[in-house]
Amino acid sequence: MTNISIKCQKCRFELASSDSSSILDCHEKQIQNTARVTYSCNDNVMENNWYISSTTLPEWINSSIEEDDWQKGKLTCPNCNLRVGSFDFVGGMKCPCKKYVLPQIHLVKSKTDIYFR
Repeated sequence: MTNISIKCQKCRFELASSDSSSILDCHEKQIQNTARVTYSCNDNVMENNWYISSTTLPEWINSSIEEDDWQKGKLTCPNCNLRVGSFDFVGGMKCPCKKYVLPQIHLVKSKTDIYFR
């Protein structure tokens, strides 16, 4: 299995990695290789976010969520304060195929870089 590392695009701080977190697609399936990182459930729709499982969170994300009482909020890089994602435990959005509810925590692809080791 390839190790995936998601880093802040501005300062290269490691925001999440497959070593310590579950990085998911829009159907909550764990991303394990490069074949699942581009498209969502519909092969014609680009996926704009990386989803993180709420059961295995990096400490900085867990702290941000606890500050907002597990409701709704924004995620900023703990190193440079760039807004890199958000979380929403109140409302549930559906993926493009309308069959699955999206995971509640996401990092925005345009604000992050992904590395495979």
